[in-house]
Amino acid sequence: MTEIINQIFALDLKMKKDNNDSVNRYLDRIYHEFEAMGFQIINPIGQAYRNEMTDVEANIVGDLNHKSKITKVLKPVIYQIEHNETKLLQKGIVIVE
Repeated sequence: MTEIINQIFALDLKMKKDNNDSVNRYLDRIYHEFEAMGFQIINPIGQAYRNEMTDVEANIVGDLNHKSKITKVLKPVIYQIEHNETKLLQKGIVIVE
């Protein structure tokens, strides 16, 4: 299931870049269905990056400092919620600048 989510995420990034609003609505519906199935998909773009983050694998461009932010997300963070337990299925892969 994570591979399907990754493909939808990549398609979503491309459609948002192309400003395709009609397709974005369909993708939002797909994300809603994933959530209903117990998946939590997180796009951490724009968040401040800290070394202590355990749910992302970062490629750092330049020097790491307190102003470093996640500038690109190659793969989202994916959690699965089952029986009131949250399990990390996939670490996000990000670029930090």
